[in-house]
Amino acid sequence: MRVPVAVTGIGIVSSIGIGRDAFWSALREGRSGIAPIEGLARASGLPRVTAAVRDFAAKELITSQQFRRMDRLSRMAVAASRLALTDAGIAPDALPGERVGVVFGTALGDIEDSMDHLQRIFTRGPAAASPMVFPNLVMNAAAGYVAMEFGFTGVNLTLAQAEVSGEHAVAQGCDVVRSGRADVVLAGGGDQVTPILVEGYHRARALAGQRGGREWASPYDTGRTGIVLGEGTAILVLESVARARARGATIYATIDGARSFSVDAPRYDWPARADAALPALQTLLDGEAVDLLVGGANSSRRLDRCELALFARLLAAPAADVGVTSIKGAIGEFGAAGALTVAAACLALREQTIPPLCNLRSPEPDAPFRFCAPRGVPARLRRALVCGLARGGSGVALSLRVSS
Repeated sequence: MRVPVAVTGIGIVSSIGIGRDAFWSALREGRSGIAPIEGLARASGLPRVTAAVRDFAAKELITSQQFRRMDRLSRMAVAASRLALTDAGIAPDALPGERVGVVFGTALGDIEDSMDHLQRIFTRGPAAASPMVFPNLVMNAAAGYVAMEFGFTGVNLTLAQAEVSGEHAVAQGCDVVRSGRADVVLAGGGDQVTPILVEGYHRARALAGQRGGREWASPYDTGRTGIVLGEGTAILVLESVARARARGATIYATIDGARSFSVDAPRYDWPARADAALPALQTLLDGEAVDLLVGGANSSRRLDRCELALFARLLAAPAADVGVTSIKGAIGEFGAAGALTVAAACLALREQTIPPLCNLRSPEPDAPFRFCAPRGVPARLRRALVCGLARGGSGVALSLRVSS
């Protein structure tokens, strides 16, 4: 069903800012959250940089007694949820708890505490396992903590689908609203960067600079050298358009459709081509024009090239007025980064500004569309398409529109 769902609140914890305004201001100005992080650096060799969340005062946004027990990812999820509810003008205690849902996407969950937990067991034996830490190790810990913080007892789902976990969660959240299973849904996702993750990507030789060139992130740039790992969380408040209008809420954008798809790809790598996604994307667009394409390009040779080929075929003809961008030059790559991508697309439609391609210096030639500038550019935007591809071949696309 193509019933639009309204996005009425946005909460973000990211490497470029905490909260909607800080995030959008940095993104619009082309600022990147990629910086040296000594605490996560390897003893020798790359990487020397990540896009980590800094200056995150979680205690100011989490009021329950659960704070001390929460893992870092759950704290980011709860904080982003509070920011989103405040932005939407919704007091949590004014809502029937059973009519509020939570849908959270994460590729790896609380990997930091999981590693510490296993290390204790391996070195000290099973008796060292902490019953206080164990609940944080399950994938749905973050969604559970969000529900407990606000007393929400409705639909509670966790989705893990590699690098499209965030997009999947938003799409599923829209389905929950459309089905009437909840009046309000907090949908989004998050992941964290940890030493074990850094080491894993290093051994896979997937990080920027490992195969030569600069250690940086610049999607769609001919000089790109690989990904830079990041972290963060974004939560969107979703509700029916009728409910949002009845209470006079600000509607950032409406999500009028989503499609999931799969394409051939190696198990642990991005696809080389994604032509099999065309029918799903064409059905989603339904023959209508799109003004902005927001991809998941992450500065890797393979994924960026695949996306550009897919977008070129999707548009079919020269489309000089269609802007193409990705925000991963600003926030880095992580499993649920797509939740921040959807948030950026909503803000772009609301502010009528195309988010820039951070660090872009030498764009791929001969593209039939317009690469976004290094800084935000005002433009008339009516419709945006968010499209994400994950290692292994999973994909999700969402259609967003300006609220009429």
